[in-house]
Amino acid sequence: MIRRLILRLDPRYVERSELAIYAALARTLNAELLAQLEEDESLDELAALPFATEICRAGAISRPLNRDSLHRRSERLMRQLRTELEEIARGSTLHWQLIRTRRSAPLPTDPETALLRAAQPLRTASVPSALKPHMAVIHSGDDASERALAYARRIADSDQIPLLLLALPDSPWHRAHALPEGVSVRTDLVGYDPATLRPMLRAWQVELILIPAGTLADPHDEERLARQLPGVALLITP
Repeated sequence: MIRRLILRLDPRYVERSELAIYAALARTLNAELLAQLEEDESLDELAALPFATEICRAGAISRPLNRDSLHRRSERLMRQLRTELEEIARGSTLHWQLIRTRRSAPLPTDPETALLRAAQPLRTASVPSALKPHMAVIHSGDDASERALAYARRIADSDQIPLLLLALPDSPWHRAHALPEGVSVRTDLVGYDPATLRPMLRAWQVELILIPAGTLADPHDEERLARQLPGVALLITP
């Protein structure tokens, strides 16, 4: 059972609409939401250098970059996030916390904690599709995959979202034909190659994918995978 959902937030890409979605996900799982605003140590070291500047993406304006300005920006974002989470949780049973953490901080490994990596924005405009947005789950045939599938079906049933099951070769669903109602299956996935996953998830309009934690070779693979799968939130289940 998932009792705590850790939401890793990149300060460059924080959207209130997505916060509400992730809070609803925590409620569906009956889990506490622990939102973690990640701070980039490399950026902090760069800001300590003399005469460092940054160029704003929106207006291509150059401005000084220093640790004081980074700290003020982080404090402002924390206040904004706290206010938004208070509004989202008002009148609900959601329990939440908001903290700052280092990007290199160790990830949780306990069996009652899941990790949610917020979606990064799409680099190009999405193509309109008549297909209803799906959520996906990767299944490799082990117990962790079965738990991930159970969580995925619970979320899909609660939010009325069609579910796409990505069956790896060792999954029994790779050969099964009698799928539960509302579940589609793809059997042409071999591993976690983003070059294969990306077009598949985009074709099915996937906005959330569940991945059993044990199938990632490195605990920080989820961060790299998130960068390579823009527009898709990753839920790493225990």
